[in-house]
Amino acid sequence: MGAERLLEYYNRREEAISDEVDDPYHHGFELKPWARADEQLRSHQEILVMGGNRAGKSEWAAKRVVECLTQNPGTIIWCLTETSANSIQFQMKLIYKYLKKEHKSLGRGKVGYVMYSLRNGFTASKFSLPNKSEAIFRHWSQDISTIEGGEIGCPQEPVEGTHNIGFWADELIPQSWLETIRYRCVTRNSKGLVTFTAVDGWNAVVKSMLTGARTEEEIEADLLPGEKVPLVQQPLRKASTVVYFHTSENPFGGWSNMKAQLEGEKRDVILCRAYGVPVKSSRTVFPNLTDANVARHEDIPILKNPADNPATWVLSIDPAGAKPWTMVLFGIDAHQVAWAVGEFPDFDGFGPWMDLSKEKGRPGEAAQPNGYGIEDYVEAIKRLEGGREGVERIIDPRLGAASYQKAEGSSNIIGDLNDAGISVYAAEGLDVETGIQAINNLLSWDRDSEMSLSNKPRLMFSDRCQNLRACMQEYQPSDGAKAISKDFADCVRYFAVGNYEHYEESDLLASGTGGY
Repeated sequence: MGAERLLEYYNRREEAISDEVDDPYHHGFELKPWARADEQLRSHQEILVMGGNRAGKSEWAAKRVVECLTQNPGTIIWCLTETSANSIQFQMKLIYKYLKKEHKSLGRGKVGYVMYSLRNGFTASKFSLPNKSEAIFRHWSQDISTIEGGEIGCPQEPVEGTHNIGFWADELIPQSWLETIRYRCVTRNSKGLVTFTAVDGWNAVVKSMLTGARTEEEIEADLLPGEKVPLVQQPLRKASTVVYFHTSENPFGGWSNMKAQLEGEKRDVILCRAYGVPVKSSRTVFPNLTDANVARHEDIPILKNPADNPATWVLSIDPAGAKPWTMVLFGIDAHQVAWAVGEFPDFDGFGPWMDLSKEKGRPGEAAQPNGYGIEDYVEAIKRLEGGREGVERIIDPRLGAASYQKAEGSSNIIGDLNDAGISVYAAEGLDVETGIQAINNLLSWDRDSEMSLSNKPRLMFSDRCQNLRACMQEYQPSDGAKAISKDFADCVRYFAVGNYEHYEESDLLASGTGGY
């Protein structure tokens, strides 16, 4: 380059570094995952950002909060964390870092009021800017009544390039606080940011977001050969989104050192520390049901190329009274792998079956009474089967055969469906524990080895079956008949105890007779 050009380059580089330290609002560096989070936040009301260690999730949230306050007059944003000490040490420090240089020295004014110290944070746990925007810092060790009332967010449409942010909650926000804050966002149609470190476990908020979530974007996990990890997921709550910040995407996060530190560690530790993927608690009936059992709907061989991948089809039905019936369509391929490819009521058409905002869960949109009669369910069965021939249909043997009175005499669901041209048979009437074991037999495989034709689960799920997967993840037989998750789980149970296999037409041909 020559001495003069080299000196010029060096001076410009040092100037850029100095500007970034002195005024990160205008000159700060933005990581690649930030653009991914911005894109999702534009189309959703709430975002959960899961991050590995040193992935930059809190830096993103702090800068976006300051941008919203600075460029949108009259904005009010609540910043929440676990304790006052955490607020001072983390949230206030980051927010102050991203304030415009001239705002950091505002001092005491009638409108603009910014007083900050590293030891005590912002005076009175809040500050205001000359444009009348305010940031208020709270923590959930306070009484929840402190957040009742009030409007948060921008009073008008946000300036292009900014988001209408109402709150930023960092780490383990309780579900009750999140539910309450959401209602504070309604008036100004503002958005919520929740940032969470996977190492802190699987709390109620994470459970409500990740149970049954559909992976929209994923990437190869370089520390877990043969596995993919999520980048973006769509939870059952359609207004929410989940975005993952991986440590490898932060060039300032010490990725090479982390790789060395994680060498030889357990899979769960790697998922948590490097990719921000939390490990669910062990309280689950189906421990082998993981993301490895889920495939993109359009990539499932029996759907993508049915001519070369024939299947035997089974529809499992769990009828109900006031609640809608639940149904699952299975296709068994030539390798004897059963694919759950369709559900009713489906998440995309009817919404979530469960609302997980409460600890035990409660009925979601799809589980509300729909007023369907037999003819309506006949049409739903035909739509779910998609014109396929030879579908074997099974139904809850107890309720399917239970008699009820009609004008022309007694009948039952099985008889009424048969009269309507839908042949259906009672499933095996085995006990619940036997059914659970049958499901676990289908899910069983050696997860420490690579998946192959000789080492594979025999039960897989389409990513479109979100209600089904959510119920399977939440199902607990000890919760009894009132558990909202049991309906879809029962459909899988009826299928599993039937020991269904794929067969070809030739397998059904009669062989020649003989004897001696």
